[in-house]
Amino acid sequence: MAVKTEKIQDDALRNSLSEAQAALKSGDYRKVVDLSATAYMELLRRKPALLRMPMQLQTVMFFPRLGAHLQLNSTTAEPELIYDREKFSFSEAVTYWEFVVDALVKHQL
Repeated sequence: MAVKTEKIQDDALRNSLSEAQAALKSGDYRKVVDLSATAYMELLRRKPALLRMPMQLQTVMFFPRLGAHLQLNSTTAEPELIYDREKFSFSEAVTYWEFVVDALVKHQL
């Protein structure tokens, strides 16, 4: 997994996802989801075209829905993370982490 995070170009995002990876190894799965989602929302902040139609639906709908999901704020149209529950399993946390790492690499951040 370390090889994946090394492909992230932005130092702050790479460090955040490395911290999430360490949380994954230590069993703090909620922290993995928090850090991963925060990094993804930063990607959306830096690449606002991802929130314009027709990409908007893909950007929000493809984000994992395994106990937390993204939705666009009806007032600001900014993405926000909504938790459906507080606890996450390893497989759920790693899904969020891998999704975000892949997205950051894909969009060259």
